[in-house]
Amino acid sequence: MLVKELRQGMRTNMFTIAFILLQTFMVLCLLAGIGSPGSGGADAFFWFFIVSTLLVVQPLRGFSALSSEYQLNTMDLIQLTRLDAWRITLGKWTALNAQSLLLITGVLPYLVMRYFLGNVNFVVDLLGLALISVGSGLTTAITIGCSVFKNFLLRGVLVIVFGIGTTILFVGAMEVLDNRSIAKDELLALGSAAVAGVYGIFFFLSFGASRISPLSENLATRKRLAAILAVLVTYSLYLFDAPEAILAVSSVILALGVVDAITEPLPIFARVLQPFKKNFLLRLSALFLCPGWIGGLGFFFLAIFLWLGAFGLAILSGENLLDRTRDWVAFFSGCNVLVFPLIIIHLFFRKLSQREFTFALYIFIQACLFVVTLMVSAMAEAMSHYEEVIFASIPIPSVLLFASAEGETDGLYFLLVSVCTTFLCIIIPRLRNRSHVKEFLRELFSSE
Repeated sequence: MLVKELRQGMRTNMFTIAFILLQTFMVLCLLAGIGSPGSGGADAFFWFFIVSTLLVVQPLRGFSALSSEYQLNTMDLIQLTRLDAWRITLGKWTALNAQSLLLITGVLPYLVMRYFLGNVNFVVDLLGLALISVGSGLTTAITIGCSVFKNFLLRGVLVIVFGIGTTILFVGAMEVLDNRSIAKDELLALGSAAVAGVYGIFFFLSFGASRISPLSENLATRKRLAAILAVLVTYSLYLFDAPEAILAVSSVILALGVVDAITEPLPIFARVLQPFKKNFLLRLSALFLCPGWIGGLGFFFLAIFLWLGAFGLAILSGENLLDRTRDWVAFFSGCNVLVFPLIIIHLFFRKLSQREFTFALYIFIQACLFVVTLMVSAMAEAMSHYEEVIFASIPIPSVLLFASAEGETDGLYFLLVSVCTTFLCIIIPRLRNRSHVKEFLRELFSSE
């Protein structure tokens, strides 16, 4: 897979044109730097073309990486080989990033020449190039992971949404590097961004692989274990007194893991539960590591405790972020925002959730809830004297989260509603699929 994709990729006109144009612009940037050493405009010109090539042009080449295999009817032929779904997606990602590495290698001589021209911190420039490389790997993984969807519009929307988030992250990182010196707090922020980027690469590649793999293949367990490991690595930032970085990175990692877990279809239990039946501890771990949304709800429950752990580390650092009722309402509402669409899915699309991934439906429901939240917030702003009544009348998680930010959820009613919503998000899907839950538990705790 890797050799095939690499050969085909390097023969395309896109790679050739991108390489020649990048070299041309690097020469122009070098000449501009000679004319005005240390010029901010020359620096911006230099980095703009590197970022455009590595974070836009190269990742977009993976936009149809998996869907094109279905359109050309070649996916079945690939799956007849010994390659599993993970190796297929990894091969496509590695091929694109090997080409990106060639582009980065072509930039290095110009980086050295900029240093000899003066007014340039070579170490900071190297760090910036390394972060751009991680960003290129992440955005490429996003496009490849989302390319599994056959609907062009859905792929485009997902790539744009995730791309905006990645752009915001790396624009902030490049602003830090633009200072030509890095403080301790800024270095910790860059480190946490790198952790999130590496996890994001693994997550989106696994996201795509799980959509093309058979239901008997277990990719969910490694995804959830990777999320837990990444959060524990993030906890190590406590040693450097960085509670904000811990909360931000752990929230992103766990949110991605939870959304993916609760939108998985039910697997073939007899096959995927076999490795968990070796001892009692493994059986317990299956409650939140087993593929499918049943194990996904268990993982959501575990994620709540991991989030509380992040807040606990913040408290140990002297920042109590959960000292008011509204803070607890915001915490539970933030958790509920992730799983609330599951209630709608299992009330009205129960059969679909049993046999297919419901990620696309989940995104559609979240978009509708976002529109409702905008309407409620506009109504509350127009009738400011009745804000609390309006928020109490439509207590969906996204509305309560907005109300908490406005300071309107100090009443115990809002806390009770948010806790009950968490309970309902876990209970309703299980009640609607009682037979499958019983089958899961019977298969898990049976004695072979």
